[in-house]
Amino acid sequence: MRSGTAGFLVGAALLTLLALALATVAFGVVATLRMPPPPDEPPPPITRHGRWELRRLPDGTHEYAWIARQAGRFGPETSPETSPETNPGPGRHRIPG
Repeated sequence: MRSGTAGFLVGAALLTLLALALATVAFGVVATLRMPPPPDEPPPPITRHGRWELRRLPDGTHEYAWIARQAGRFGPETSPETSPETNPGPGRHRIPG
């Protein structure tokens, strides 16, 4: 190699890395600006209520995962008719008659 070739290659490599870094930042800014606005109301809070569910993974193995039930939402194991939050049952918080 000639005397200036190594310096040129190092400079070209650093310039390429700088261009990639600037492109990454530019694409990140564009992606952030294209995101939809956040919803008007926050999602319901996640409670500690839920269930363990055996899930099958894409590779064919299985694992247990905790499926949390969100407040105000009912999964297949409960319904609004049988939930104590919406149906207090006989004698509780009801006016007879």
